[in-house]
Amino acid sequence: MIIDLTHTITPDMPMYPGSAAPSMKPTGTLTRDGSRETQITISSHTGTHMDAPSHMLRDGSNLEVLPASQFCGRAVVLDVSALPPRSIISSDDLKEHDSELLAADFVLFYTGWEKKWGTEAYYDDEFPVPDEEAAKYLVSCGLKGVGTDALSVDTLRDHEFAAHHTLLGGGLVILESLCLRKIVGRKDVMLFALPLKFEKADGAPVRAVAEFRDFSGKESEEA
Repeated sequence: MIIDLTHTITPDMPMYPGSAAPSMKPTGTLTRDGSRETQITISSHTGTHMDAPSHMLRDGSNLEVLPASQFCGRAVVLDVSALPPRSIISSDDLKEHDSELLAADFVLFYTGWEKKWGTEAYYDDEFPVPDEEAAKYLVSCGLKGVGTDALSVDTLRDHEFAAHHTLLGGGLVILESLCLRKIVGRKDVMLFALPLKFEKADGAPVRAVAEFRDFSGKESEEA
């Protein structure tokens, strides 16, 4: 079974404050040209997207130079949606899932913000985020990446972007604005999040999907 974890890009979709909204303009029509074509203008961090190390690090890698294997692997989805507003996910919280994290390639945080998509509440700066020590612990787990269904892995109040700098500095990629509700609690998830490949990609929209597997090499039959 394949589950889509990606928000659809639209001109009125939520964007990180200060980022330009997407625009879509038809440049070819069936009537006039015999085929449809659309000119799309988007930010590199539009919608469900991936941050490259170069997003915040002077000498960080761009996405197009990373191997495709960096963008797929086993994922664990941690449900932090019951935490109070403005909660911090600590390293102690993560260590309670130690065995799962050490077997994973990606850790995905379900904050519940996915349900707020398309509303002003999606911008509420109260979603749970990992603190710097938690981010350091995630790096120590040998992960490929960390993701969230919220707008960012840092609060909008944190202008130091502590989690970003720690995770990206550890060679991880970051996925933001994922759709995770359908896979919360699953421990048999293979994540595929392939970014657009363009030159000097500090970030890029992804089409993220999850496949359920039993990790013996067969697709899981459980729906």
